[in-house]
Amino acid sequence: MWDHEGEDGCVPSMHSPSAIVDAIDAFFAAHEVASLRLPSGWFGRPHDNMHQLSKVEEDGDHVLVTLDERQRLTLDAVGASLDGRLLRVKVRSGRWDWVEYGGSREHTEHVGSGDVEFHAFWG
Repeated sequence: MWDHEGEDGCVPSMHSPSAIVDAIDAFFAAHEVASLRLPSGWFGRPHDNMHQLSKVEEDGDHVLVTLDERQRLTLDAVGASLDGRLLRVKVRSGRWDWVEYGGSREHTEHVGSGDVEFHAFWG
């Protein structure tokens, strides 16, 4: 899938949920961990958290991303693009379910339209 880079080094955008799932899976296979930036801002401080992909799958028109076995993104995703160590997933909306580190308090946040970004540290 990543063999089709454009002249600028960016991989063309992928639009179907299955292509977006494949893009996320391939990104984490290549980079192992990444920080997360939601349309509302960084989850934690910029580049502070290193998330591992536990699972990514389609659920109808949605893309479900599980990080660190306990954080879950449910995305109405419309596209994805790769630019080096940055994977951008364009979303119409979504939900971010997360648990505090070192605790058990659960949170649910609405994800507005924009980009969900995975920033790899290396690879």
